[in-house]
Amino acid sequence: MTLDFTPNPGEFRKAWGKFPTGVSLVSTRTEDGKPYCTTANAISSVSLDPMLVHLSLGKDGTTCANIVREGRFGINMLGADDEELAIFFSKAPPEERWRVPAEHQVSSNGTVLLDEALTVMDCRVVQEVEAGDHIVFIAEVDGLDVREGEPLVFYGGKFTTVREPGD
Repeated sequence: MTLDFTPNPGEFRKAWGKFPTGVSLVSTRTEDGKPYCTTANAISSVSLDPMLVHLSLGKDGTTCANIVREGRFGINMLGADDEELAIFFSKAPPEERWRVPAEHQVSSNGTVLLDEALTVMDCRVVQEVEAGDHIVFIAEVDGLDVREGEPLVFYGGKFTTVREPGD
């Protein structure tokens, strides 16, 4: 059997579809101070000391522009019951992305953090790296709250959940 290792965008996308990721809402602010959210799964931890995270976003999007301007963002890791929320903020036009759920807090830094999220992080950008058609933001976590529940996961182009070990 001969393997074809020639990459193409379709196969690249398909390959990453085999990698399960958590689902989050990234929250930012518009120029006039309104909250603005988008669904994202290109996030990960970078370092424990200091506590750093990475977020990768298309550089032509409104969320990216908001983060570049504000230097801050929130990560709201979604739970198993938040699929509708994830779908809305992945497809909503920019003029509707300010419609955050009523149950949220605003940090002392002005970051929207959802009450229903499994984990919320208030993040301050410390580095931006342009990478192809994306910008990778490295941010220090200024605030953190971890809650109980099962995560919403994206795998194979669909939302799913993960059971607790032993279930």
